[in-house]
Amino acid sequence: FNEMRVILPISLSFAFLAHGFLLPLKLELGKVQKSKLIEMVAAPASTVTSVNRNQNFAKLAAGYLFPEIARRRNAYLAENPNTRPIISLGIGDTTLPIPAHILSGLINGASKLGSKETYSGYGAEQGISALREKIAENLYNGKIKADEVFVSDGAKCDIARLQLMFGSEVVSAVQDPSYPVYVDTSVIMGQTGSVNKDTSQFEKIVYMPCNPTNDFFP
Repeated sequence: FNEMRVILPISLSFAFLAHGFLLPLKLELGKVQKSKLIEMVAAPASTVTSVNRNQNFAKLAAGYLFPEIARRRNAYLAENPNTRPIISLGIGDTTLPIPAHILSGLINGASKLGSKETYSGYGAEQGISALREKIAENLYNGKIKADEVFVSDGAKCDIARLQLMFGSEVVSAVQDPSYPVYVDTSVIMGQTGSVNKDTSQFEKIVYMPCNPTNDFFP
Protein backbone atom coordinates (compact mmCIF):
# COMPACT_ATOMS: atom_id res chain seq x y z
CA PHE A 1 0.00 0.00 0.00
CA ASN A 2 2.59 2.58 -1.03
CA GLU A 3 0.22 4.35 -3.39
CA MET A 4 -3.49 5.07 -3.32
CA ARG A 5 -5.59 6.16 -6.28
CA VAL A 6 -8.40 8.57 -5.40
CA ILE A 7 -11.07 9.47 -7.93
CA LEU A 8 -12.58 12.89 -7.35
CA PRO A 9 -14.64 15.20 -9.55
CA ILE A 10 -12.44 17.95 -10.99
CA SER A 11 -14.08 20.62 -8.83
CA LEU A 12 -13.39 18.66 -5.67
CA SER A 13 -9.82 18.05 -6.75
CA PHE A 14 -9.26 21.78 -7.09
CA ALA A 15 -10.92 22.40 -3.73
CA PHE A 16 -8.77 19.70 -2.15
CA LEU A 17 -5.55 21.26 -3.41
CA ALA A 18 -6.67 24.84 -2.82
CA HIS A 19 -7.19 24.21 0.87
CA GLY A 20 -3.52 23.48 1.37
CA PHE A 21 -3.39 19.70 1.64
CA LEU A 22 0.15 18.56 0.97
CA LEU A 23 1.25 15.41 -0.81
CA PRO A 24 2.28 12.86 0.21
CA LEU A 25 -0.18 12.54 3.05
CA LYS A 26 0.12 10.41 6.13
CA LEU A 27 -2.97 8.27 6.36
CA GLU A 28 -3.68 6.27 9.47
CA LEU A 29 -4.59 2.69 8.66
CA GLY A 30 -5.67 1.08 11.92
CA LYS A 31 -2.88 1.81 14.36
CA VAL A 32 -0.14 2.10 11.75
CA GLN A 33 0.75 5.33 9.93
CA LYS A 34 2.16 4.90 6.47
CA SER A 35 3.21 7.55 3.96
CA LYS A 36 0.86 7.51 1.00
CA LEU A 37 1.05 9.23 -2.37
CA ILE A 38 -2.38 10.29 -3.57
CA GLU A 39 -2.98 10.61 -7.30
CA MET A 40 -5.72 12.99 -8.39
CA VAL A 41 -7.60 11.77 -11.47
CA ALA A 42 -10.69 13.00 -13.27
CA ALA A 43 -13.96 11.28 -12.56
CA PRO A 44 -15.14 8.67 -15.09
CA ALA A 45 -17.46 9.92 -17.81
CA SER A 46 -20.35 8.06 -16.22
CA THR A 47 -20.16 10.32 -13.16
CA VAL A 48 -19.65 13.65 -14.96
CA THR A 49 -22.64 16.00 -14.96
CA SER A 50 -24.48 16.62 -18.23
CA VAL A 51 -25.20 20.26 -17.37
CA ASN A 52 -23.94 22.55 -20.12
CA ARG A 53 -21.51 25.27 -19.19
CA ASN A 54 -21.95 28.95 -20.03
CA GLN A 55 -21.04 29.09 -23.72
CA ASN A 56 -19.78 32.66 -23.39
CA PHE A 57 -16.63 31.35 -21.71
CA ALA A 58 -15.55 30.08 -25.12
CA LYS A 59 -15.29 33.67 -26.33
CA LEU A 60 -12.37 34.26 -23.94
CA ALA A 61 -10.04 32.46 -26.32
CA ALA A 62 -7.22 34.96 -25.89
CA GLY A 63 -6.73 33.99 -22.25
CA TYR A 64 -6.05 36.31 -19.36
CA LEU A 65 -3.88 39.33 -20.11
CA PHE A 66 -1.45 39.29 -17.20
CA PRO A 67 0.06 35.81 -17.76
CA GLU A 68 0.69 36.85 -21.37
CA ILE A 69 2.45 40.03 -20.24
CA ALA A 70 4.60 37.99 -17.86
CA ARG A 71 5.41 35.49 -20.61
CA ARG A 72 6.57 38.23 -22.99
CA ARG A 73 8.57 39.97 -20.25
CA ASN A 74 10.35 36.76 -19.28
CA ALA A 75 11.05 35.92 -22.92
CA TYR A 76 12.57 39.36 -23.47
CA LEU A 77 14.74 39.06 -20.36
CA ALA A 78 15.95 35.65 -21.48
CA GLU A 79 17.01 37.06 -24.85
CA ASN A 80 18.40 40.28 -23.36
CA PRO A 81 19.95 39.39 -19.98
CA ASN A 82 21.94 42.64 -19.79
CA THR A 83 19.02 44.96 -20.46
CA ARG A 84 18.06 47.82 -18.20
CA PRO A 85 15.46 47.11 -15.49
CA ILE A 86 11.97 46.71 -16.92
CA ILE A 87 9.02 48.65 -15.55
CA SER A 88 6.24 46.09 -15.62
CA LEU A 89 2.78 47.37 -16.43
CA GLY A 90 1.24 43.97 -15.74
CA ILE A 91 -0.68 42.94 -12.66
CA GLY A 92 -0.01 45.01 -9.57
CA ASP A 93 1.07 43.73 -6.20
CA THR A 94 1.69 45.08 -2.73
CA THR A 95 5.26 46.06 -1.93
CA LEU A 96 5.10 47.43 1.62
CA PRO A 97 4.07 45.79 4.90
CA ILE A 98 0.67 46.50 6.45
CA PRO A 99 0.79 49.70 8.57
CA ALA A 100 0.96 49.05 12.30
CA HIS A 101 -2.43 50.61 13.15
CA ILE A 102 -4.20 48.48 10.53
CA LEU A 103 -2.35 45.34 11.59
CA SER A 104 -3.26 45.90 15.25
CA GLY A 105 -6.91 46.30 14.27
CA LEU A 106 -6.83 43.01 12.36
CA ILE A 107 -5.20 41.23 15.28
CA ASN A 108 -7.66 42.72 17.75
CA GLY A 109 -10.64 41.80 15.59
CA ALA A 110 -9.40 38.25 15.06
CA SER A 111 -8.70 37.75 18.76
CA LYS A 112 -12.32 38.60 19.59
CA LEU A 113 -13.43 35.59 17.57
CA GLY A 114 -11.57 33.32 19.99
CA SER A 115 -13.70 34.13 23.01
CA LYS A 116 -17.33 33.27 23.68
CA GLU A 117 -17.88 36.66 25.33
CA THR A 118 -16.62 38.69 22.34
CA TYR A 119 -17.49 36.38 19.44
CA SER A 120 -19.74 38.17 16.94
CA GLY A 121 -20.48 35.71 14.11
CA TYR A 122 -21.56 37.16 10.77
CA GLY A 123 -21.63 40.93 10.57
CA ALA A 124 -24.28 43.18 9.07
CA GLU A 125 -24.76 42.50 5.36
CA GLN A 126 -24.15 46.17 4.46
CA GLY A 127 -21.00 46.41 6.62
CA ILE A 128 -20.14 46.95 10.28
CA SER A 129 -22.11 49.96 11.49
CA ALA A 130 -19.16 51.56 13.28
CA LEU A 131 -17.08 51.33 10.10
CA ARG A 132 -19.83 52.82 7.97
CA GLU A 133 -20.18 55.70 10.39
CA LYS A 134 -16.43 56.41 10.19
CA ILE A 135 -16.52 56.26 6.38
CA ALA A 136 -19.42 58.72 6.22
CA GLU A 137 -17.80 61.05 8.74
CA ASN A 138 -14.12 60.96 7.73
CA LEU A 139 -14.14 60.17 4.00
CA TYR A 140 -17.26 62.12 3.04
CA ASN A 141 -17.09 64.82 5.73
CA GLY A 142 -20.58 64.02 6.94
CA LYS A 143 -22.16 64.79 3.55
CA ILE A 144 -23.78 61.36 3.51
CA LYS A 145 -25.34 59.25 6.24
CA ALA A 146 -23.93 55.99 7.51
CA ASP A 147 -26.94 54.08 6.19
CA GLU A 148 -26.01 55.26 2.69
CA VAL A 149 -22.64 53.48 2.91
CA PHE A 150 -22.25 49.89 1.71
CA VAL A 151 -19.03 48.04 2.51
CA SER A 152 -18.48 45.36 -0.12
CA ASP A 153 -15.74 42.90 -0.92
CA GLY A 154 -14.35 44.93 -3.82
CA ALA A 155 -15.14 46.86 -7.00
CA LYS A 156 -14.78 43.87 -9.32
CA CYS A 157 -17.42 41.93 -7.41
CA ASP A 158 -19.71 44.97 -7.36
CA ILE A 159 -19.40 45.41 -11.13
CA ALA A 160 -20.30 41.76 -11.64
CA ARG A 161 -23.36 42.17 -9.38
CA LEU A 162 -24.49 45.24 -11.33
CA GLN A 163 -24.22 43.25 -14.54
CA LEU A 164 -26.28 40.45 -13.01
CA MET A 165 -28.91 43.02 -12.07
CA PHE A 166 -29.13 44.57 -15.56
CA GLY A 167 -28.76 41.33 -17.51
CA SER A 168 -27.31 40.54 -20.91
CA GLU A 169 -29.26 43.02 -23.05
CA VAL A 170 -27.39 46.16 -21.95
CA VAL A 171 -24.39 47.75 -23.63
CA SER A 172 -21.25 48.20 -21.53
CA ALA A 173 -18.64 50.91 -22.00
CA VAL A 174 -15.08 50.41 -20.79
CA GLN A 175 -11.97 52.53 -20.70
CA ASP A 176 -9.35 51.53 -23.24
CA PRO A 177 -6.94 50.33 -21.98
CA SER A 178 -8.96 48.75 -19.21
CA TYR A 179 -8.45 46.30 -16.40
CA PRO A 180 -9.12 43.04 -18.28
CA VAL A 181 -11.72 41.61 -15.91
CA TYR A 182 -14.07 44.52 -16.68
CA VAL A 183 -14.25 43.33 -20.27
CA ASP A 184 -14.24 39.64 -19.38
CA THR A 185 -17.24 39.92 -17.06
CA SER A 186 -19.24 41.56 -19.85
CA VAL A 187 -18.28 38.69 -22.13
CA ILE A 188 -19.22 36.04 -19.56
CA MET A 189 -22.57 37.76 -18.96
CA GLY A 190 -23.40 37.45 -22.67
CA GLN A 191 -23.40 41.20 -23.31
CA THR A 192 -20.95 41.00 -26.21
CA GLY A 193 -20.51 39.47 -29.60
CA SER A 194 -17.35 37.76 -30.77
CA VAL A 195 -13.90 39.29 -30.66
CA ASN A 196 -12.79 41.24 -33.72
CA LYS A 197 -9.49 39.67 -34.76
CA ASP A 198 -8.33 42.89 -36.43
CA THR A 199 -8.84 45.11 -33.39
CA SER A 200 -8.76 42.46 -30.61
CA GLN A 201 -11.92 44.09 -29.27
CA PHE A 202 -15.31 42.53 -28.63
CA GLU A 203 -18.38 43.49 -30.60
CA LYS A 204 -21.17 45.30 -28.70
CA ILE A 205 -18.76 46.87 -26.20
CA VAL A 206 -18.11 50.60 -26.37
CA TYR A 207 -14.37 51.19 -25.95
CA MET A 208 -13.50 54.68 -24.68
CA PRO A 209 -9.90 55.56 -25.65
CA CYS A 210 -7.66 56.88 -22.89
CA ASN A 211 -4.49 58.39 -24.33
CA PRO A 212 -2.38 61.56 -24.25
CA THR A 213 -4.80 63.40 -26.57
CA ASN A 214 -7.54 63.33 -23.89
CA ASP A 215 -5.22 63.37 -20.89
CA PHE A 216 -6.03 59.67 -20.36
CA PHE A 217 -9.61 60.49 -19.42
CA PRO A 218 -12.42 59.35 -21.76
